[in-house]
Amino acid sequence: MSNYKAVLLDFGNVIININPELTVEAFAEISGKSVERIRQKITDSQLFRRYESGMFDDDEFREIVRQTIGYPFSDHEIDKAWNSLLLDVPNKRVELLLELKGRYPLYLLSNTNNIHIKASNKIFQARHGISSIELLFNKLFLSYEMGLWKPDEEIYLKVLEEIGMPAGDVLFIDDNELNIQTAKEIGFQTIFHDPQSRDLTDYFDL
Repeated sequence: MSNYKAVLLDFGNVIININPELTVEAFAEISGKSVERIRQKITDSQLFRRYESGMFDDDEFREIVRQTIGYPFSDHEIDKAWNSLLLDVPNKRVELLLELKGRYPLYLLSNTNNIHIKASNKIFQARHGISSIELLFNKLFLSYEMGLWKPDEEIYLKVLEEIGMPAGDVLFIDDNELNIQTAKEIGFQTIFHDPQSRDLTDYFDL
């Protein structure tokens, strides 16, 4: 890893701990259907990718969840189950983000959705007194707002266009190998992050 001039971070399991299986389990518990069946329905429908690529808004998403799973969930039940995958953000990571932003242009690039961003902001407010994750970064690049999705090349090129830097000046950290592979091919400096063995704070000596 050579000298970089900006840092671009993924969100889930890099900054905020997540466990998508908890969402599957929550939908299964409410609907009375098996975990395996719910998981298969979500996978087959490409629900995450479609919603997080901005293909439909929150209300449309909730209706598609009802149709996909075949159960008349309330809006509240859907949001609660959907957000159950969001866990905690250790203090040391928040401290690192504040330190990084003081030294480098700091950006977020996440496959995410409006419901999760709203819930994440509440987590940051309740646990760290930070009202919005926007305050921690120079700019957020969110898939559902961009109408794009990692690991498609176009989303990385859009980021570079927006920040006005060549890929070689940007350090990108993500926990998905496909996302890292595309970024590396474009020329980013990259770190594949394994959340089971490393913490984001391990990569920086500030």
